[in-house]
Amino acid sequence: MDRSSEKARLRKLFRARRDDLSEDELLLRSRKINENFLQNLLPKIYQKEDEKIFSLYLSTGHEVSTGLIAQSFQENKISFSYPRIIAKNQPLEFIRFQSETRFLANKFYSQILEPNEGEKTLPDFVILPLVAFDSDLSRLGMGGGFFDRTINFLKTKKSKIITVGLAFDFQGSNDPLPVENTDQKLDFIVTEKNLFSPSRIQCGSASKII
Repeated sequence: MDRSSEKARLRKLFRARRDDLSEDELLLRSRKINENFLQNLLPKIYQKEDEKIFSLYLSTGHEVSTGLIAQSFQENKISFSYPRIIAKNQPLEFIRFQSETRFLANKFYSQILEPNEGEKTLPDFVILPLVAFDSDLSRLGMGGGFFDRTINFLKTKKSKIITVGLAFDFQGSNDPLPVENTDQKLDFIVTEKNLFSPSRIQCGSASKII
């Protein structure tokens, strides 16, 4: 099986696992992941005086919700933005969140909500969803390549960006994922129980990737 076909097979497999979650399970697991990020990873990678900006995402389908993180950022006056699709083969652009920010359906993908207008910015931290991940922190996305192109673009504009994937524990793959030269590895992945880094140091309670 070629790499593209294997990616499609794995995408279908892991999306089915995610879609099996009930709404209650989805909310509970998302909350645990958000809390793990806020309590155990955020203090390690961010100091408020640095005035760095984050990017969040609005979940679609059964992706991990970022609602609790957004709420905490607002309460603690941490600057953050949301991505917006400009064109199918272009990097995402980022709009800084304000209390008056309005969200509309994307013209290409109606299920995706994104900020209608606002101040454009370049984030220092990109928090993103995924379909599956492996022990090297390779990420399988939805197949559009938006985040891979965007991360590559941001690396040409920023001296250092940090990427954080949010995932359910069952999205971890035992086997290495099929990757291409354009695929971007992540700096951290946060699940309900663990924080994974490229060195495979787990900052939370120990549990192997399933």
